[in-house]
Amino acid sequence: MKYRTMTEMTLPGLHELREHWGWVLTLGIALLILGLLAITTSVVATLATMVFLGTLMLIAGGFEIANAFRHGRYGGFWMHLLTGALDLFCGAILIAFPAAGAAALTFVLALFFLVGGSVRAGTAIVMKLPNGVWAIGSGVIDVILGLLLIAAWPVSSLWFFGLMVGLGLLFQGFWWIAFAFAVHASGPEEGAAPSHA
Repeated sequence: MKYRTMTEMTLPGLHELREHWGWVLTLGIALLILGLLAITTSVVATLATMVFLGTLMLIAGGFEIANAFRHGRYGGFWMHLLTGALDLFCGAILIAFPAAGAAALTFVLALFFLVGGSVRAGTAIVMKLPNGVWAIGSGVIDVILGLLLIAAWPVSSLWFFGLMVGLGLLFQGFWWIAFAFAVHASGPEEGAAPSHA
């Protein structure tokens, strides 16, 4: 009786992934390159992120307004209409003035890091949470990040979002590359009959 490995039990289609692991590796490398590009050109990546976010808000606003007229008779017409109009307005502002949008969002996030980090660290200290040192450390890091962003604001707004997008792509790229090699390494068990002639 042949027993499947844990990877095969939890990941249906592993054999197909193993056969095409090169494509998974290519995806990881592409994300890695995009992440490095976003980090090295963080200003451009930040502005592109704002334009992309503005575009999404325009699309969402259009759907919201259409929904208001389509289902307005069931109630909530004005709520949907005003929400859609606000989305359209904010989306248009972000597309027309991406640098100003990045500055505003960076300042809001900096305040969020300051308040959230302080509350997290303070709660861990007062309540003496188990393994609270991790919560305290996380809170302190958030507070430091918030202070750095505010201290360098509005210049920090030009690179912050681009850096975050770049780091996100970088970590995704590393994950897909590691996954590709892990899938490739989990070859057919010794003595197992090959699937294809």
